[in-house]
Amino acid sequence: MTPGDRIIEILLDNKRQRLSPRSHEDLARLIDMKPDTLRKKLRWQGVQEPNVRAWRPGELERISVALGVPAGYLILGERPRPFKPIQPVITVLGEYTKVPPELAREDYLAVPMIEGKIAAGYLAEIPEDFVTNLVWVYKPEIGKRQHHNLRAVQLAKNADSMVPTLRPGDIIIVDPTERPPMKPLNKNAIYAVRSQEEGGCTVKRVKEVADFWLLLSDNQEKEPMLLSKEREDNPFIGRVIWSWTSWVR
Repeated sequence: MTPGDRIIEILLDNKRQRLSPRSHEDLARLIDMKPDTLRKKLRWQGVQEPNVRAWRPGELERISVALGVPAGYLILGERPRPFKPIQPVITVLGEYTKVPPELAREDYLAVPMIEGKIAAGYLAEIPEDFVTNLVWVYKPEIGKRQHHNLRAVQLAKNADSMVPTLRPGDIIIVDPTERPPMKPLNKNAIYAVRSQEEGGCTVKRVKEVADFWLLLSDNQEKEPMLLSKEREDNPFIGRVIWSWTSWVR
């Protein structure tokens, strides 16, 4: 099977289950591609043919995010390995002889922590070799997003563009499925975007201005940035949905 075959198979399965996206037109809208272009790419068999277009770098990764499947499955047919639950060691602070029963449930999620430059380069599944740690988060904090390829990133020591909202060294959790063009811009949200200056990843508020993205900082000393929507790479890594600050520094 080719990547196109696997994508069509997923779309047909979504149609049977009344899920979205269920057609190549639906999928094209999510990844900001012309439906006719996507239709031609779905027919690609690895050889040059009339009216058939090969996949460009990054396109299958964008599709994998939109479909909620690992990029490795679309590209190579690799099925994700069965998930093995991890039981954290919970130590209660204070004068307790044992962990209260209501706290021993599996109410925590382990979000992989990676470097900012890796988060910018892998918008679908993260290779195990790049995971540096796990960030334990109380499940209600994440809500329905626990299957969205979340990743945690520690902001660089010079990442001060969102001070005082976020501080250098803070840990953020990013959802790569909640970003333009996969999802419409949320004017109340903050986004992780690619940045060569701040360890590969910085955080900004974003406004849409005609054919441009206007990136704004909470730090008044930082100048706004204007990015063209026509640029080759998508500047958005994902929406910041959670953050952690230590005041003991």
